[in-house]
Amino acid sequence: MNAATQGATVKLIYTIRLQNGARFRPLHAGDTLEFTIGRGTVLPGFEQAVLGMVEGETRMATVPAAEAYGPPRPDKIFRMKRSEVLPEAEPLAVGDVVRIASAEEGEFFAVVREMDSDAVLLDANHPLCGQDITFEIHLLEVTVPGAAPYRNGAIHAAG
Repeated sequence: MNAATQGATVKLIYTIRLQNGARFRPLHAGDTLEFTIGRGTVLPGFEQAVLGMVEGETRMATVPAAEAYGPPRPDKIFRMKRSEVLPEAEPLAVGDVVRIASAEEGEFFAVVREMDSDAVLLDANHPLCGQDITFEIHLLEVTVPGAAPYRNGAIHAAG
């Protein structure tokens, strides 16, 4: 059985549990996450939690906010003219998620935190910033470069 090591490609399913007790699967039912360890394509703390796991293993791992989405950043909270956020015909309420287009950062989403008749206070921080996150990770498959694939309890020759 292959273990998740640097350079290995892993396929897994995970669930997020927040400090407030909320629990959710960020993927659609039946979907998996696949990535290569060491490429930096997932949260550093999540990748660290997967290291050393073997196929079929389930692990609970708490990732501190600093290794997950980081602390909230004040520079991601800003005001815009209400007319620049949505057309006047659209109803807008505190808590709504809006799409913003910026020449510097491209398109991104922000949450309406406050508003009045002229301006809107927007927060573009990731909704999980500042939170420790517990992941329940179920490792389905590990592919180690140069190793023969392991399937159904048997080693098969590559090719």
